[in-house]
Amino acid sequence: MSQKFIQLIVLFLLLACGGITPGIAQTYTPETVPNPKQSRSAQYVSNPDHILSNEAVSQINLVLGKLEDSTTAQVAVVCLNSIGEGIPKDFATALFRKWGLGYQKKNNGLLVLLVKDQHRIEMETGYGLEGVLPDAICSRIQTRKMIPLAKVGDFDGAMIAGVNEIARLISEPEAAKEVYDKSKSTYRAGQPLENSAIFVLFLLLIPALFIFRLLSFFFRKSNPIVDKIDETISQSKWRFPRVFLLYVLLPVCVGFMVVKLRAPLSLHGWQILLVMYAYTGAVVWERRQRRKNAFQKLFGTMAESARYVRYKAARLNGWGPVLLFPIPFGWFKREDNRALDAIRNHSRQSAEGYMLTKVDNTRKGDFLTDYQRTEQRLGSVDYDVWRNESHNITQAIAYENLNDKVYQNCNKCGSRAMSLTGNRIVTEATTEREGRGSHDYQCQACGHHREEQYTIAVIRQSKPSTSHSSTTYSSSGSSSSWGGSSGSSSSSSSSSSSWGGGSSGGGGSGSSW
Repeated sequence: MSQKFIQLIVLFLLLACGGITPGIAQTYTPETVPNPKQSRSAQYVSNPDHILSNEAVSQINLVLGKLEDSTTAQVAVVCLNSIGEGIPKDFATALFRKWGLGYQKKNNGLLVLLVKDQHRIEMETGYGLEGVLPDAICSRIQTRKMIPLAKVGDFDGAMIAGVNEIARLISEPEAAKEVYDKSKSTYRAGQPLENSAIFVLFLLLIPALFIFRLLSFFFRKSNPIVDKIDETISQSKWRFPRVFLLYVLLPVCVGFMVVKLRAPLSLHGWQILLVMYAYTGAVVWERRQRRKNAFQKLFGTMAESARYVRYKAARLNGWGPVLLFPIPFGWFKREDNRALDAIRNHSRQSAEGYMLTKVDNTRKGDFLTDYQRTEQRLGSVDYDVWRNESHNITQAIAYENLNDKVYQNCNKCGSRAMSLTGNRIVTEATTEREGRGSHDYQCQACGHHREEQYTIAVIRQSKPSTSHSSTTYSSSGSSSSWGGSSGSSSSSSSSSSSWGGGSSGGGGSGSSW
């Protein structure tokens, strides 16, 4: 009785193990291999048995994604434990045709198949890649790059090395030109954009406006006038509501209106882009107006000459907006230049009411004082001289160069001709006490010398220390959406595949380890 019971237990265990075995060592057919392109994903590796690590899969996907973006060549990597008694070459050909690797016009696909239990790596090439990857080259890649690593069980290294070499060969300029398939793009000339794509374009306008604003801030040439204007604008209580309105809310509203009016008005793509361009220009114009209003608030009541030099220094009409938006900023710049010229060259009268005439630049030095001639020579101040010859009346008008950072006003004669001549260390600093130095200034107009004392910090001794650092290397992958159209080259092609619809040329090579 006990013997029969033991036999029943052994039979039950055998049946249980038999039921589990298929799950442990699954045998694949071309129909059961998971397609990495299901649901139009941006994957290139089918790794159902986890022969490759996640890091290796990500790295391979990254390399092959960049390869397709630049050359349109599609490479699939498949790693399987077993295909049963199947022949790897026949299996690779059938799987290649089922998935339709490569784009139909060039048939620029490649399948790299690893079958672990048969110790075999197989490559199957499409017609379009046979010139770049002939059988001999495929065999060389396997024997030199992949098989030595596979022999020691480093399947990650084997597949990464092989894929990198494949990508390198296909990316060669002549090879890339040969395999590139212009039919990859799903968009065709004359095909209208979807409403959702148009709306996304206007959403992308939001970060573009912020980036444009940041670039204009970082590349601006700073001076005291520009800084004062920016400070005044930043203190406005409406600053953040205005930014939200112009940079976020209105682009969304304009995009929504364009989508709604597109069909009734029969808007073309260039007209939609023109709307985006015009809106960006309007934002730049609004910023210019705010800066102009801030300038008037700060300097509007100053004398003509002082307002003139400050308006030039404010750079309300930089070359960036003029180049990007010649209409209307080119016209603004011309009008501002005319206004500045009118301020400087309009007719003048003396205090007694006599008409004055502007003296030519070659003669104005005859009517300037020694101090003024020095300032004119240094470029710190530009003088205009106005004269009434019959009554011997002279009027010199000074225009300071606010962009000049070398010269400052002399505290003795008042001329803008004092500059730094050098620095001296009066008392050396030590580890116990501070030192003392002197900035030496001299006026080139009157010769006055001025010293400004400054403190030198105590010397601090740092204790030597040792540190150990280590470098950790990691790899990461990114994916991008597919742009190719799927197709079928034979009756066995899968309609759910999002590969390019290419066909196998029967070429390639296989190697064992």
